[in-house]
Amino acid sequence: MRILSTSFRWLCPCATALALTFLCRGADLPENVVLQYHFLGATQLAGNTNAATATKALTRKSTLPFEDLVFNRLSASLAAALHFQTSSTNVALLRPLLDDLVRAESLASMGGAPGKPFNYVVAVRLDPQRAQVWQQNLNKASGGHGEPLRADTFTGWQWNKGASDSFWTVSARDWMLVGRGGDLSSVRAAYLQQIQKTGRPAPALGANWFEAVVDWPRMASWFPVSSCPLRLGRTQIGISAEKGGLHMISKVTYSQPIQWHSQPWRIPTNLVRQPLVSFATGQDVEPFFKSDDTLAQLCTNPLRDQFYFWSMGQMPFQTYMAWPTDNPSNVMRELSTQAMTALNPGLKGLNGTKLEWNPAQAQLVWTKFGLTSPTMGAAPASNGQYLVAGLFPLTQGSGPAPNELWTQFQGRRDLVYYDWERTGVRLVELRTLTQVLPILEALGVGPSGHPLAKGSGASEVASRLGIEEQWLGGLTRMPGFTVTEVTKSGPNEVTVVRNSPLVFSSLEIVLLSHWLTDTPAGPVNMNLLPQPKVSGPGLPR
Repeated sequence: MRILSTSFRWLCPCATALALTFLCRGADLPENVVLQYHFLGATQLAGNTNAATATKALTRKSTLPFEDLVFNRLSASLAAALHFQTSSTNVALLRPLLDDLVRAESLASMGGAPGKPFNYVVAVRLDPQRAQVWQQNLNKASGGHGEPLRADTFTGWQWNKGASDSFWTVSARDWMLVGRGGDLSSVRAAYLQQIQKTGRPAPALGANWFEAVVDWPRMASWFPVSSCPLRLGRTQIGISAEKGGLHMISKVTYSQPIQWHSQPWRIPTNLVRQPLVSFATGQDVEPFFKSDDTLAQLCTNPLRDQFYFWSMGQMPFQTYMAWPTDNPSNVMRELSTQAMTALNPGLKGLNGTKLEWNPAQAQLVWTKFGLTSPTMGAAPASNGQYLVAGLFPLTQGSGPAPNELWTQFQGRRDLVYYDWERTGVRLVELRTLTQVLPILEALGVGPSGHPLAKGSGASEVASRLGIEEQWLGGLTRMPGFTVTEVTKSGPNEVTVVRNSPLVFSSLEIVLLSHWLTDTPAGPVNMNLLPQPKVSGPGLPR
């Protein structure tokens, strides 16, 4: 029988992704802990009217196969991590435990001593019947009962896979604790002592249904997070359901002050036109990225100053970017040599494309692109001092963007980044874009290297593609907007506030679904392309 009822099944992808991505209360982490989370549990969230949009969008038939695909893959990964055999039998034994982890309240601490395996302590609130299922299934998957374990006044079992890599379980009243290794023994003891005193391993959540703290720099000891282009900082996350959607507040604290400078907004009001699908702007975001030697070779850098990025709904991929600069015609002449010298070697090695200079139009053209020929040049004289890049030529659209859009950030001196999108419509574009961009060929998922042409695994890959496509296709009909604001809230701190139907933006949803299902870009489904002349924008109330 299904553990997850229809009323809260939509939370599975969201909660799983959150646990995997951020995977609690408070800013302080115990010794050797680099990550903590506390999740209220999907059962407690069922029927929450503030999550009505997400519930309606994700309680679709396509969600169930997507959930099965993701959870079965995670079960296989969990079996390997626990040194169990990754057989179909063990995957079937571990799968219901993941269902419980989403359904029930849970909290965890993760980390370990430097240079040692990644340790964790997870506490899940279970009734006696489910706790017994956990114990039985783990015993079967491990091939035996292991050794008796006594922890404080409670008992459990331990499987010694090595002095620093053991796996253990402890049943404590209404809670099942599972963990790996002994580096976090003090955390386990603290959880059990609180259960003994209060019946809970930690205080109950308040307004939030999910909270987490993660120290990304220290996570680099176990995971390849150092490859992230963003500067890594310690991150606190709180997510609640309110005002008909999901509300996230996140604070990122860096080890050193960020040298960020505000400047008056120079808004290209004559360039941004309706119908808008998305709009974003930012200023001086470069300090939040790791240094890029390539961009440093160019005479203009939108990450160093301001940029404006928008997408229109008249046709797919009608996307533009503009940034202010003095003497744009002179800047373009400098870029005609700088950009090709700096970028073409990398583009050639990546996907065989290159930049070329078109002297007649005074534009840089990204050639051999396949889908279109993106260009960059000076904005028309009547539109001010801007450089403009786009997949297609600028269009007048149906009229100027409303003033309400500019009031969201105009005059604000603490705003680093602002982003607004019609999430369902934007999801269509980004899903299709990941399917057709030739850059994917370099990753082995484009036309020349598509796994579907590689033989034995073709049918299995095709099945995953179909499941993911159906799930994302259902989300494209989701109403509502995602609004993200990043502000400089301290010398070494930024605050991220997001209101959205699903916590994630459209781009994050697409990338996350690719990662969770391990699927490449599939064939383009033309039925999912946006209809012309999308009305908008529906700005945040």
